[in-house]
Amino acid sequence: MSLQQIQQDGRCREEGSHGLFFSDDPAELAEAQGICARCAVRVKCLEVALEERMEWGVWGGVIFWDGDPFHRRRGRGRPKRSEADLPLEADRRELLEVVASA
Repeated sequence: MSLQQIQQDGRCREEGSHGLFFSDDPAELAEAQGICARCAVRVKCLEVALEERMEWGVWGGVIFWDGDPFHRRRGRGRPKRSEADLPLEADRRELLEVVASA
């Protein structure tokens, strides 16, 4: 499946909120991840993003920042207590497991 096919079948296209997926704002990135969580092609999207080595954006519910995949992007300042123990980075296997189980 190509990236164009995924984007045509993905919820990101239906939502009409392309800017959320490439935002600098952690809250908007989290909103984009919520859209991905309801998407039928999220695992395939993540696989293609990892293969294509995407530089940035939300792909399959995972944030890519400077070419590195993250579970979430931490905002400025101290993290909230509820987020203090959450991982930022993950390896490929972990990311695919998390996305597939969502």
